[in-house]
Amino acid sequence: MIKKPHLGRNLSRIRGYYGMKQTTLAKALGISQQAVSKMEQKNDIGDDLLLKIAKILNVKLSLFKKLNPELGVQNMNTIHDIENNSDMGLILQLMKRLLENGKRNQ
Repeated sequence: MIKKPHLGRNLSRIRGYYGMKQTTLAKALGISQQAVSKMEQKNDIGDDLLLKIAKILNVKLSLFKKLNPELGVQNMNTIHDIENNSDMGLILQLMKRLLENGKRNQ
């Protein structure tokens, strides 16, 4: 069974992909860097806050909810089908990085 995506980890991955530091996101949200760090540890993040973050990062809200490392490994055969969809293309790029990092850490 595939688990629901961990929104905090997805936020961290997407923020990192765009090269944004926690302090930069914190300033844009009007909160502390520590609050961003705690948020990235949470399983769930409210849609209102996630929407603000999506606007700051210039991504769709759905990206946070679609990114799932387990699905990426299982669906590598569908790469060509999803590359043309901008959200899914970003998800694919993030999944490739996760897989590469996993191989390096083994």
